[in-house]
Amino acid sequence: MPSLPISSTFTNFLHQSSPAPLQVTFATLEIRNHQNGQFLNHLQRRQSRIILQKTACKDVAELTVLDNLVFRFSFQFRLPGVEQCHNMEMLSLLRPLDHGRLYVDEEKLQLSFRIDAPDPSLRVEVTHQYQDICHLERLRPVAANPQGW
Repeated sequence: MPSLPISSTFTNFLHQSSPAPLQVTFATLEIRNHQNGQFLNHLQRRQSRIILQKTACKDVAELTVLDNLVFRFSFQFRLPGVEQCHNMEMLSLLRPLDHGRLYVDEEKLQLSFRIDAPDPSLRVEVTHQYQDICHLERLRPVAANPQGW
């Protein structure tokens, strides 16, 4: 069975009215790390997941990386238009992560970001490349807390 086109799947989800987050499972995830321009390592994982959801701000969405090497993290990005390829800046990226970019086309989802460090020689550049959507699952929307906490 052919894989679903990634960019179209994202665009369709982000432009519909349902508030339910979408968990996307990809057949493969490749993670590459570089430090000071030198290759550190390469890791390949199967069945890696992300969660895509809309935010209260109508032109911003959020992506949560569930299968990172060290910890789960989220970032926001501006909603893409309807063009085939999307190259976007990661917004609201938590420290020590910075300089994040999100690239989406029909064949891959690529995240690139830096793990910052006080000593610039210790900074690590990380690239996650997801391919081949193998499962989509709607999750329950998280209800807002009526007390505001």
